[in-house]
Amino acid sequence: MRASQDRIAEARVWKSQTALTALLLLVVAAGLWCIPINSHVFFPLYQVQSQDLLPLVVLGASILAVAFWTPRWHLPDCLPSGRSLLVAGLAIAALLAFGTHALLSDFPLSIDERMVVFDMAVFERLQLATPFAEQWRPYTKAVHPAFLLNDDMPTGLVSSYLPMNAFLRMAFAQLADPAFFNPLLALAGGVALLDIARRTFKDDAPACCVVLLIYALSAQMLVNAMTVYSMTGHMALNLIWLAAFLRGGRWGHTIAILTGFVATGLHQLVFHPFFVAPFVLWRLRHRDWNVVLLYGAAYSAIILWWIAYPLVAGAQVASELQQATNSSFPERIAGIFTIYRPDAFVTTFLNLVRFFAWQHVALVPLLLAAIAVAVRRGGLPAVLLSGIALWVVFIAAVIPFQGHGWGYRYLHGYLGSFALLAGYGYQELKGLLDRRADGLVLALTGVTLLATIPLLFNAAHRFAAPYIAVERLVAAQRTPVVLIDDEARPGDGRTGNAIETVRNRPDLTNRPLRLSSRGLTPELLANLCRHGPIALVSLEDQYRVGFARSGFKDPTFAELVEPVRAKMPQCFVAAEVPASPLRKGARWMRR
Repeated sequence: MRASQDRIAEARVWKSQTALTALLLLVVAAGLWCIPINSHVFFPLYQVQSQDLLPLVVLGASILAVAFWTPRWHLPDCLPSGRSLLVAGLAIAALLAFGTHALLSDFPLSIDERMVVFDMAVFERLQLATPFAEQWRPYTKAVHPAFLLNDDMPTGLVSSYLPMNAFLRMAFAQLADPAFFNPLLALAGGVALLDIARRTFKDDAPACCVVLLIYALSAQMLVNAMTVYSMTGHMALNLIWLAAFLRGGRWGHTIAILTGFVATGLHQLVFHPFFVAPFVLWRLRHRDWNVVLLYGAAYSAIILWWIAYPLVAGAQVASELQQATNSSFPERIAGIFTIYRPDAFVTTFLNLVRFFAWQHVALVPLLLAAIAVAVRRGGLPAVLLSGIALWVVFIAAVIPFQGHGWGYRYLHGYLGSFALLAGYGYQELKGLLDRRADGLVLALTGVTLLATIPLLFNAAHRFAAPYIAVERLVAAQRTPVVLIDDEARPGDGRTGNAIETVRNRPDLTNRPLRLSSRGLTPELLANLCRHGPIALVSLEDQYRVGFARSGFKDPTFAELVEPVRAKMPQCFVAAEVPASPLRKGARWMRR
């Protein structure tokens, strides 16, 4: 009798928490909708307003409904066969590869993505950096305006990112269309996640189904798999690492450490070791000294190697070692922690709103139930939850602004953790609601498939369209060189980030060659004019193709161009504006 009363009381608590969370989401959506759209001067807010409001309303309304009523549907009592799951996974991977072309036009939209393609072109020649001709070195910031390992008169070019994502993608591209690379990584992550779920939930097939549904129907997971972002790699390798770590034994730990080496070198140094640390510390609590010492030694060596890597590559990007990188590793770390970010809290809040808007709708109510499990039982659910919480706090303090991203990509490596917590939440709800927990999951799966995923796919397509249009504008110019007005930035409300259209091959063999107006002086521009005509892509031209949000003349751009035009009137030609959006981008930029 007492147990039954406790169960009823716990069910009421969960329903109250779910209803209050739903109401909060609806209030947040209403508040964001009421803010005038010209508030896109704050880019994270603009992203939520332009992509996430309708999915957020659907999320809030749906979980409010299931707090009070759920259908009596049932999840299957056994998982499909391994062969059936593999076929389904391959089919999803093929659809994601198709979506890379159909939804996003196979276009690396952000600077982060562009630098992956850039590094692939470097590594294809079996070099750590592409030699950079002396006559072009004063123009470094004009032809490659962001994220170089060294932009101070470099002798060679490579990005400041760690190399493994670009290297693995380059190697895969020798065998197949690289559009399949991230979808297949997502599939590998799903296989590892299923292994963890079976080990964790044993014979509870419905809980394993829930884990797979939360993972496979995350719009964030799906859309990011259509890009070249390294986040899909982080997600997949984190799951492979966790599956191997939990299996243990000689082979399990060997695979985990080798996976850790690759994952740490994917993109940014801190992402993977931060994921690993709570699990190793968990073993420390259980006094498993051999495992703790093994991973402590292995990751010390791994981290030291990847800290040293820029110096190894730096030998090819500067004539003197002290110029090899824009700053030393300690200076970069110190710089991160000393930057004051007054908008960090608001930015992180909006990032988290975006994250949940881009997930399976059932994640929120299941996560609320899982928190109770983690607090009450500790163990693996507590480690998963604390790892997420610590990472959110860290990233909010250090890198709150994610720039472009579908959902909250800095949480992408933890999608598997969220899916496993959803499995624990399902088990908790099954104890409170009986099989109505199945109905909750299935009903919200239907909402996810029929409402939020289509809305978010459409939002991603619409958001990318202006960037694709301005790319076609630049690619259509017939002059050997194009000067792009990229003085305006997302924060000023006038344009998208036009600097992202300045994308050149490392060896500068692409035509037209793109130049950033931010990286030039009138003297440097005049010197280029002596070698041929230059097409001008102004804010007015960008406005005509839907990229800039206003078509006024930029005075800073005029201050660069007009002194040169006065002396060399034949240098500049107006941009030719094409009639239709980009369908097939320039071959050099594709993956």
